[in-house]
Amino acid sequence: MKTIFDILNKRQPTSIWWLSIIVIAIIFCAIFIVKEFADLTPLLVIPVLLASWYGSSKTGIGLAMLIALSMLAMSADIDFIGFEYSSSAYDVAVILVVYIFVAILVTNFRKVHGIEVEAADSDTLTGLHSSRSFYAEIANEILRSNRYGHKFSLAYIDVDNFKKINDTFGHDTGDKLLIELSKSLVSSLRATDTIARIGGDEFVCLFPETEQGEAKSAILKAEKSLKERMNRRKWDVSFSIGLVTFESLPEDVREAVKIADELMYSVKKNKKNDIAYKVWHGNG
Repeated sequence: MKTIFDILNKRQPTSIWWLSIIVIAIIFCAIFIVKEFADLTPLLVIPVLLASWYGSSKTGIGLAMLIALSMLAMSADIDFIGFEYSSSAYDVAVILVVYIFVAILVTNFRKVHGIEVEAADSDTLTGLHSSRSFYAEIANEILRSNRYGHKFSLAYIDVDNFKKINDTFGHDTGDKLLIELSKSLVSSLRATDTIARIGGDEFVCLFPETEQGEAKSAILKAEKSLKERMNRRKWDVSFSIGLVTFESLPEDVREAVKIADELMYSVKKNKKNDIAYKVWHGNG
């Protein structure tokens, strides 16, 4: 079910304008009703904040000017439907300047906040999802699976001999390898799949609404692409991969990742350079 904030987050100018105007009207009505007991004029900053955060500084400034004009129109002791409202031109001018400043400040803060959120949700080296962002994606997939009864798959990938690359060629080469690996995964997997780097040389791939057969084909294609790209760069690495298909839901996100991690580790501690498959039916 969509909320007002879901609509506002899409930043549809018409929706933001209409909601802000409705809020302004409600606040003005409240000002008239309780004018004998309290001054609610400061509440008029709320629609400016709303318009600036979900819209733009222009939207916020436009609302500030609309509020100022409304205050002037009802000033000079005009009897408005039985209520008197007065405000000097100087007071209105001060309020307008303050509200314009607020609109610009809020919009700039939102931009900075957006950059920080995006940075927190992305791995700085590869540009893939961060562990935080990935856990949120899995949590949402578990909720969808619980609601609609579909399956999903999760792959855990570890780079074999990555330490040797770092020790032999240096960390810059190691970073280049991780970047190339990330590009390969993105190009070989579906746009609907979620890929994240959750450790130094550890990656995870979420395949939503995907059963084992389809997930197996996808991870084999990804592995082939990875090996071809590594061979072209003459990097002597391989990949230990665990692919789990959840026919029953895990208790939580961490359990889902742990199951895939343990499956990958079973490959890692044996012969490496292989893929292990598992269908999860629950702890029972």
